[in-house]
Amino acid sequence: MPADPAWRRTVARAVAGGDAAALPLRFSAAVLARYLQRSDNRILRSDTIGRLIQPGKPVIDFGIVADDREIHLRFADLLQLVPEAERDHWLDHLIAPDLSRTLLKMQLTPGACHDDGELRDWRPEPTC
Repeated sequence: MPADPAWRRTVARAVAGGDAAALPLRFSAAVLARYLQRSDNRILRSDTIGRLIQPGKPVIDFGIVADDREIHLRFADLLQLVPEAERDHWLDHLIAPDLSRTLLKMQLTPGACHDDGELRDWRPEPTC
């Protein structure tokens, strides 16, 4: 199945510019609950875009998906707009994409033994 055109353009732009910071990260929308505990904070939204407004702090814009259960923002926004002291809170609500855990562990600990079954030939089925 081909990628959504907007997602493909986002990734293509990040690849062309060598800028992975432009790629979005997904979080449970529950990450925002702590910000509503302060009466001077506000969260505004349209159908698919939200904005976290906190006095004296940068505005954080985010996308809203999965029937309002998830949000997404750029990696760069997490680094630039979310204070370092709050990043662990955000990471606690991070939603992982569907990835090979074994490959991730191999890349995190190069040279370590990772048993993932017997090697065999593979010819993925064409999708078009």
